[in-house]
Amino acid sequence: MTEIVFQNGVHQITVNGASYAKILPCEGATDTFEPIEAGAWRWHRHTDTPTDHMRMEMTLLGAPTFTMVPAVSYNGNGWGDTPEYVGDRAEDGTPWSWASHRATIPACTYSENEHISIALMAEANDNCACSLYQVDEGERHVLIFPEEEKPKTLHRHFWEGPFEGMMEPSCDFVGIIFTAVSDGGRFRYPDLLDFAWRYYGHPLKAPMKAKDLYKYSIAYCYYLFEREKDGFAGFVRGADWHAGTTSYRKTDHVYEIGWGGHSASLSNAFIYDYRKTKDKEKLGMALEALDTWTKRCVLPAGHIKVRFDFNPKDYDPDPSVMPDRWDYGENRFENLYNIYLHGTAHNFALDENGDRLFRIDACNNGTAAYCYFEAFDMLKKEGIDKPEYEKLAFGICDFALKTQDVSGCYAKTWDDDGNVVQKEGTIGCFLILPILKAYERTGRAEYLQSAVRAFDFYYEELEREGFTTAGALDTYSIDKESSSPLLRSALALFDITKDKKYISRAEKAAWYISTWMMHYTIKYPEDNVIAKMGYDTFGATSVSTPHQALDQYALRDVLSFLKLYEITGNIQWRERALAFWCNATQCVSDGTLVINGRIRPTGSQDEAVFHTRWRRQSGAPFMPSQWLPAWPCAYRMENLRRHEDWSIFDEGLTNIEGKIVH
Repeated sequence: MTEIVFQNGVHQITVNGASYAKILPCEGATDTFEPIEAGAWRWHRHTDTPTDHMRMEMTLLGAPTFTMVPAVSYNGNGWGDTPEYVGDRAEDGTPWSWASHRATIPACTYSENEHISIALMAEANDNCACSLYQVDEGERHVLIFPEEEKPKTLHRHFWEGPFEGMMEPSCDFVGIIFTAVSDGGRFRYPDLLDFAWRYYGHPLKAPMKAKDLYKYSIAYCYYLFEREKDGFAGFVRGADWHAGTTSYRKTDHVYEIGWGGHSASLSNAFIYDYRKTKDKEKLGMALEALDTWTKRCVLPAGHIKVRFDFNPKDYDPDPSVMPDRWDYGENRFENLYNIYLHGTAHNFALDENGDRLFRIDACNNGTAAYCYFEAFDMLKKEGIDKPEYEKLAFGICDFALKTQDVSGCYAKTWDDDGNVVQKEGTIGCFLILPILKAYERTGRAEYLQSAVRAFDFYYEELEREGFTTAGALDTYSIDKESSSPLLRSALALFDITKDKKYISRAEKAAWYISTWMMHYTIKYPEDNVIAKMGYDTFGATSVSTPHQALDQYALRDVLSFLKLYEITGNIQWRERALAFWCNATQCVSDGTLVINGRIRPTGSQDEAVFHTRWRRQSGAPFMPSQWLPAWPCAYRMENLRRHEDWSIFDEGLTNIEGKIVH
């Protein structure tokens, strides 16, 4: 039994009488602890006189085995090569402090050892910050009033100076303490996440009926379709704001098979629509796009090119020349502006066709193989035989088997000849799903054996480190995106093998994904663009430890969480799935939507919302991205075609079981 007791002049957190953490007193203040439920308390501090600064501090005694600030720091980060908060303090020795809203649970700090897990949190929207760092006695958890971020503040691939807020003097300060006794395992944050869900969460209405989302998403697919002079056809990566024309314009002739562009998935959306409506125009566009990739992207080794860029302008810009924002879309301008600021240009190689060479990654190849299997099957049901689609998918799977490392790893990226360029990262999991599809189609044991070996390799990282890595292709870091294929793979392996160990592993991946999930609603000033949008942060997921913005990527996990609920009966998986859906379908344009004075194309949606003090070099924090990519539309459509009972999407999140009333 966990208790807070007063002994030896301080409040201590004890388990069966043994002390494992202590709460630091404050001179001139009285601390009281109101039980919320077993192991959780509302910590109220009352000072004798008003003050405009306060630190509420708690120490886990002894060295921790794992620490976390959800979506900000996992055991001190340090995996990868992208600027992020590394360790517990900056180079000058100052402990990091983070604004409450940077974490996915308000101002949450978490640590555990072999005896106990503890967390310190704030009430949602309190003017505060948090800090977590080592001291001689153990791991120090701190709530800081007012809000601050010190000694410097992370933005998108760059740092700025500290932030220090202000507050009216007060005598009353509140924190939330959570504790859980060890069960002998590591990474015991599911207990914390369960509590936070029930404490901070709330019902969510579906922002739009599924039939309308479908209609508007189909419209955006039309908008993104394009043909090039040489006959290449596909769906461009998205729409960008161009100051020179004061309008959104399709990305300048850039196509990607998966990840950000999802040309294959959007093609399948049109095939699915043809099956519903018999609209031959959509079928023709889908086949034109899929045929284009089969003719242009397959490499001799079996893997495929993943991106085509038909606008060679500024491949090698002069880093001494300041780009003119009136000549480019906002995203392209930012890239050029970064080159100018850093004084170094990117040198991009071109292939024999003049196409820009990109590293060939597991995310795009795995997505392509899965979508081409799906396209083949849907077309077959309509009496259309496209054996080249199945051949492309099998080619990618066979390439993965031929190049699989003895460890089970498939690798992250390869060159055109199939040589490994970058090995590390959970991103290789994207290849497991199509390989399991190959096994189901052929019964060949080597496919299943390869998938099992790969899953064991990638899952071991989560089991060993408590995080997954390198799914976001524009960063090389701890992130959320890489855990999605791990979850899907675990569920697929359970379907095939019926081995229940894959359910526990799927749940472990789902709990990790949930650390990236916003458990509360941030309130913004009425004149803020996010507030004017009506955007609710609850249910969104942060991107990665360097990219601390909220996006729609959890659309990939809606059906996985629903399946976990069906298998386990744990209602919270269903609740979280519906929160993912409701959050990620906010602010989809019906063709009349105006945000920040800009009218949006029908079916378009921001890639991300910069919900905290994090921004682009050329932009501002606390803003939507205003980059309208293809991928949220693709993921919406994947959910709608793979779960044809749309009533669950219209239902929304009506209730949180065990909701803590406060």
